[in-house]
Amino acid sequence: MKTQSFYAKRIQPIVFMAVVTIICIILTAALHLYTYDQVKENEQFFVWRSVLDSAAISHDGTPSDVVKLFDQYVTEDGDMYVVNTPEHGRRFVLEQTGPGLWGPITVMIGFEDDKTTLSGVSIVSQTETPGLGARIEEPWFTAQFAGKKGPSFKLVEEGTASQPKEIDSITGATRTSDAFKSIIEKAFVLAGGL
Repeated sequence: MKTQSFYAKRIQPIVFMAVVTIICIILTAALHLYTYDQVKENEQFFVWRSVLDSAAISHDGTPSDVVKLFDQYVTEDGDMYVVNTPEHGRRFVLEQTGPGLWGPITVMIGFEDDKTTLSGVSIVSQTETPGLGARIEEPWFTAQFAGKKGPSFKLVEEGTASQPKEIDSITGATRTSDAFKSIIEKAFVLAGGL
């Protein structure tokens, strides 16, 4: 029976793994560099779309429409966006990030000119549990904030909100609902200082 040499047994696998690792690193780096500009454009698109959504500006969701409306109605003033439209007047949009159950939740929060009434909210990013906490992105959840006066809200069982200060929580996602409520309430404090 023939035995393998030290090189075949020990060195050859190490050289093979090193070559495969180097090839994978080069391919991954090349893919990153190739897609970097497109990724940045997509991130900017999501932010601009969220600003328009939270200010209740209707759009068709296409990049060209979002860019056109953003350029037409929105100006940046420090950490806030000021949205001026003939139909709605002036609105303010703040980006607010807070802890969720599994990671940060970033939300665009729109305020009417009085800074005590919400014009809308829109999720920029979140890492909550799909089917549970991630339901904060569903239209029924975000739409319920439009027209609400703050700064404090009460979470109630899903589908039962009937009072002006009540917000439907998400069944099975109590911590995410609480975290989202806290993010919105903190934004009222910031908006008051605008």
